[in-house]
Amino acid sequence: MSLSSQAKANIASTLIRVSAVLYLVYYYLNGGRSASFQIALATCIALGILLLLAFFIRTGYKWAKWVLLLLLILTITPDAINLPATFKANIYAGCIAIVIDLLQISALVLLFIPDKEGPVAEEI
Repeated sequence: MSLSSQAKANIASTLIRVSAVLYLVYYYLNGGRSASFQIALATCIALGILLLLAFFIRTGYKWAKWVLLLLLILTITPDAINLPATFKANIYAGCIAIVIDLLQISALVLLFIPDKEGPVAEEI
């Protein structure tokens, strides 16, 4: 069974949207109420970027997967470095951070999997 490129784009878009919702939950678990204005603004910008990427991926823009790759390269390393501190502060926030990263990585992998060609007829 092979998925069409549009089906893969729809699934990847949904995964990114779910990760955006979980990112909002992560923000509140990490003390979002007592966060500064700059952190709240950065969170809103990150959510906006994720939701825009999900929209562009769903509509079929091929460049959106490259932007997602660039963003993941820039954010995975700090997430991995801060993960022990996150688990120490709040174990639920640490688990959500791992799930967010896994959702975004799986969406990226899904977008970069090439389409399989149809079966080739054998010559007799």
